[in-house]
Amino acid sequence: MYKPGNKSIWKGRQDPGSVRDVWHQVVQIGDLNADIPHGFCFLGFCSDVGVKRNLGRVGAVDGPDAIRKALVNLAVHFSEKVKLTDVGDVVVSGDQLENAQMELARYTSAMIKNDTFPILLGGGHEISYAHGKGVLDAFPNEKIGMINFDPHFDLRKYPQGPHSGSWARQLFEESGNFYYLPIGINEAVNIAPMFELMREKNQSFISMEELLGESEEDLLARIDYFMDQMDRVCITLDLDVFSAGVAPGVSAVNPYGALPHHIKPLMNKILQSEKAVSFDVAEMSPKYDDGRTAKLAASFVYDVVNNISPR
Repeated sequence: MYKPGNKSIWKGRQDPGSVRDVWHQVVQIGDLNADIPHGFCFLGFCSDVGVKRNLGRVGAVDGPDAIRKALVNLAVHFSEKVKLTDVGDVVVSGDQLENAQMELARYTSAMIKNDTFPILLGGGHEISYAHGKGVLDAFPNEKIGMINFDPHFDLRKYPQGPHSGSWARQLFEESGNFYYLPIGINEAVNIAPMFELMREKNQSFISMEELLGESEEDLLARIDYFMDQMDRVCITLDLDVFSAGVAPGVSAVNPYGALPHHIKPLMNKILQSEKAVSFDVAEMSPKYDDGRTAKLAASFVYDVVNNISPR
C-alpha cells in the first residue's frame, strides 16, 4: 500500500532568518501517483515481514521515519539545482510482502525511467529484491550490477516465501542480467552452499577481513573491475555490516563489523561513477537504537546526495 509524503516529519531547528541552511527547509513533499519529481526521491519501505520470516528480530518496519528524523537537521551544501523530495512510503499490509515488493519495484522503475535517483529507506533487507527488480525492469537489456555492503550473502532459499535473506537468490533466479558484488562477507554467518552458489554464478565478493585489512587502493581497484563490466550499478547498504558499537539498531547485530571510515570512501567512489542509478539502506530497526544507527544511516544518505551530479 502506497502512502504519499508527509510534511509533518520535516521539521527541525533553524537560525533566525534562515531559509536554506538545513535539509528540512529544502525537502519537498510528493505523491508518485500524481507526479514523479526530478532530482532525488526518498521512498520508504515499511516492512519487517521478511525479517520475521528469516527468524530475525523485528522492528525495521519503523526504520524509514527514524532515518527521516535523522536527516532533518543536516546542513545544506549543494546548489539550488539539487531537488530533494519525500514521496512517502510503501507499507506492507499484513503478511502481503510479495505484493508490496512488486509495488515498490514499479515505483523504483518509474523513478529511474524519469531520470530520478531513488533513495529507498528500509525496512528489512527484503527492500533490495524490490530495488533490484525495479532497476532490472528499467534497463531490461543491460547488465545490472548490485553492490551490497553486508556481512551476509542473502542467498538463502525461501520455501515458505521470500524473506530478508533471500533477495539476491531471487534476483539471480529471475534475471540473466543480474550481477552481484557483496562487500563485508563474514564466513561464520554464511553456510557453505552460498559460497558454492557464488562460484557457480562466477561472482566475486570482498570478505570482512579484506574490507578491514586491505588497502583502500586495492579495494577500489576490485570495485572498479566489477563496475567496468556493468552498464548500470545500484547500491544497497545493510546497516548490520557495521560493528554493533556504531550500529546497535539493526535486525541482526554484528559483533565483528566495519566502521564508517572503512566504507565511506568505497561508497563515495561508486556514487561518483556515472553508472550509479539508485541506493537503498536496509535493516534500520529503531526499536533497538539509541539514535546512533539512524544518524549513521542519514550520513550515508547525505553522501549519496552530495556525491552525485544534480539531476
